[in-house]
Amino acid sequence: MASKQPPKKQNHSRKPKNKSPRLRVIPLGGLEEVGKNSMVFEYGDDIIAIDMGFQFPEEDMFGIDYIIPDITYLEERQRRIRGIIITHGHLDHIGGLAYVLPRLGFPPVYGTKLTLGLIKKQLSEHGILKQSDLREIKSSDCLKLGHFQAKFFRVNHSIPDCVGVHLTSPVGSIVHTGDFKFDETPADDVPAETDKMRAIGNKTGFDRVDVLFSDSTNALKPGRTVSEKIIGESLDKVISETEGRIIIASFSSLIGRIQQILNSAQKHDRVVALSGRSMENNVDIARDLGYLKVPRGLIRPIKEVSKLAPNKVLIITTGSQGEAMSALTRMSIGDHKNVKIQKGDTVVLSAHPIIGNERAVAAVINNLCKLGANIVNNDIMDIHTSGHGKQDDLEQMLRLIRPKNLAPIHGNLYMRTAHSKLGKKVGLGDQNLFLFEGNGNVMEIDRSGVRMTKEEVPSNYIVVDGLGMGDAGSQVLVDREVMAHNGVLVVLFRADKKTKKLKDKPLVLTRGFLYVKEADEVVAKMKDEAEKAYNSLLAKDPKANSFHVCNYVKRVLDGVSHRSLARSPLVVPWIMNV
Repeated sequence: MASKQPPKKQNHSRKPKNKSPRLRVIPLGGLEEVGKNSMVFEYGDDIIAIDMGFQFPEEDMFGIDYIIPDITYLEERQRRIRGIIITHGHLDHIGGLAYVLPRLGFPPVYGTKLTLGLIKKQLSEHGILKQSDLREIKSSDCLKLGHFQAKFFRVNHSIPDCVGVHLTSPVGSIVHTGDFKFDETPADDVPAETDKMRAIGNKTGFDRVDVLFSDSTNALKPGRTVSEKIIGESLDKVISETEGRIIIASFSSLIGRIQQILNSAQKHDRVVALSGRSMENNVDIARDLGYLKVPRGLIRPIKEVSKLAPNKVLIITTGSQGEAMSALTRMSIGDHKNVKIQKGDTVVLSAHPIIGNERAVAAVINNLCKLGANIVNNDIMDIHTSGHGKQDDLEQMLRLIRPKNLAPIHGNLYMRTAHSKLGKKVGLGDQNLFLFEGNGNVMEIDRSGVRMTKEEVPSNYIVVDGLGMGDAGSQVLVDREVMAHNGVLVVLFRADKKTKKLKDKPLVLTRGFLYVKEADEVVAKMKDEAEKAYNSLLAKDPKANSFHVCNYVKRVLDGVSHRSLARSPLVVPWIMNV
């Protein structure tokens, strides 16, 4: 289904009510991966989702753009959805909205000003902004959503305007932290609302938080996450001491980091240019909404700065993760329209490689070095910090909220297991620590306590490929993986339309399967075996249709190729009746 198509008509028949309503918690994403974060909260006839992100594809998902949560459970109950609350504007929390909103009938989406600004851009690009129902919230707001009440508290992260959620229902309450760290000197000078967190933690009896759902990304790392102020000071030192042109690669969502770079550029008499579509878009959005303060004339078109003296130029670019088509990657291979790397350029990688991107980042760095650039990264000095809290931050959250139970989220099981140990450190017993086995598990909360059920809801990987979406287990991905590893072998038969007899020997084409030395011999053998298989099946069953003939030929050639070459290409037989 394409993201720009109108929503499907759904069967709106209601599911039978529970005799004694419970607060049900169902993670649709974020527990078997770092990404596609989404969690469902259900009480009686009311459903709320918190976050709806996407995940970038894994290495074996050839040709896939994104992975989004499986919303089958929500589609079947879409009339009961009271809203989707978004904790902040990163793609792993908002990226799925454009794909799921049409399928859910466009329920209300709640988010802070910057978060909604980023969402609007995404929905506009998909042509569904006008149909969408976006509602701005402040951290001081209180929402009444059916039987739910949602209050918010500001948290620090690597993007401004982030909130945690305190959600209450008639049978219990939870806190969902979103992504967070505790930073006493944040880049935007806006502190976390620890007073609100402490007030939540001071509640007693039935009002005490039943479960804390808390970010586990850095749960294995001891200590406290480095403050953005330290990173700003390090970047300022690089900018002040560098004589030539400076190119800084960073995530386009790090608005606070970008502000610090702009401040240093102005301080040291450099003009700034932006490179990369997402960088330009996010800076424009943050600037328009007042989250970036940019002095007049500081940012110039990238075409203009190429004419200025190198020591007067600073370029902020995308590509810190070595993405194939990113601006920095194109610079590294001499393919950028406006920026040619020169000897004496300094390239600053103000980001850690995400797991799985290490090789791509290393390749970009190597290419930049070949062109004569000096490289500065976190191995040399502190020029990047995470937006996720380390162990001391996580423990601080636990001590502030004082939940009855802890359910670590946002991370693989080994991360969440490490987080659960911090729960023990603050006094929670084993019976108060809940580790979801994976996405789709169901937790229930009522006045008697918290328990995991045996129920599971659909939680397949739903992949986005261009304008199409489908299950990650589909034949499309299987075929792509086979082609990637072993190539493709196409067999074309020309057969008489009436008699089904072959007009001539089959035509065999291969790509990515055979080396030149073995090609002629193997192709000849495949032709013979394909012809034999075709004639053999029709001799046994003259009424066999094209589908059965092609399947039989495929099985035969699979065996031949494996026995001859120990390879198994994607075999595609095709019959042309003439």
